Parts: sequence; structure tokens; C-alpha cells
Amino acid sequence: MTKNKPNQGARKTEALTLRLDPKVRFLIDLIARQKRQSITGVIESAIEVYATNFLIEADLWDEETEEDKLQQVSLYKLSKEIYSTDDSLRFMMLVWCCPRLLSYEEVRLKETIYESKIFWDQYPHSVNSREDIDIDVLREHWVSLLKHVDEYKSSPTVVPYKPI
Repeated sequence: MTKNKPNQGARKTEALTLRLDPKVRFLIDLIARQKRQSITGVIESAIEVYATNFLIEADLWDEETEEDKLQQVSLYKLSKEIYSTDDSLRFMMLVWCCPRLLSYEEVRLKETIYESKIFWDQYPHSVNSREDIDIDVLREHWVSLLKHVDEYKSSPTVVPYKPI
């Protein structure tokens, strides 16, 4: 009988394939040896340091005013604020906090959500307000919504989602 590792299944990781200049690859290896870390650990640490020093404007909760406020924060802080294991919530947090980072496909998805009455608590209340979109309904329809957006990606207009 095999024994489960203590954290097996507790943390999901993502595979990433990179093409690096051999000199950079060697440099990473040297850093890993010096720090007695894995290459993955070195890269993760470097990305976190870079993201900590990279500033961006985002709409985040402000304790003083007790409302969302456009503020300059590190990309690392932004990621901590909006990350969720739930794809639909993570997407909406990105929409609400930093819509400038959305790709074309993500803008199309956002527009489909806002054009679809099913996702609104009160239709329409005010565009891009966190209280307007019912995240539970969005979560329930997420997979079929993604299929719908993909199906109509060539349409010249946004086609609202209607559950079957």
C-alpha cells in the first residue's frame, strides 16, 4: 500500500514550459545552488519580488473611506486581493478591480455577462458595480457561459446568454 504525502492534493500547481537563453538557464541554476532551492523556487521568488516592485492602479477597498477607491498598489498585492480558486469569482474580481488588464476575449466575456439579465441582481443598476452581478448565478452558469461566448466569438455584436 502506498502512503499519501502530507500535502498531496492540498496544493495544485501549474506546469509551464519556457524557452530560455542557455546563459539565463545557467544563471538560474547557479542561484538555485547558492540558495539551496529548486529552480522552480528561484523563479517563483523572482516573480514575487518583481511583482512586489511593479506598481499598478486598481480599484480596491479603502479602509479609510470604506469604499472602493482607485489606488496605486503592487501587482503582488493586487494578485492577493483578487485571486480565488473559483474561476468565475477571480474573473469578476479582475473586471471590478483592474479592467485595463483584460484581454479582448475577456472583455467580450465581461460584455456578455453585463448584457445578460440572468446575472444581474437588479437589471440594470449601474455598470461595473460589484453589487450588481449575482456571483452565485454566474458560478452556476460559468461553464455554459464560456461555451456560449466561444460559440458567438465571431459575431459582430455581443449575444446575451440565456440558459437553456
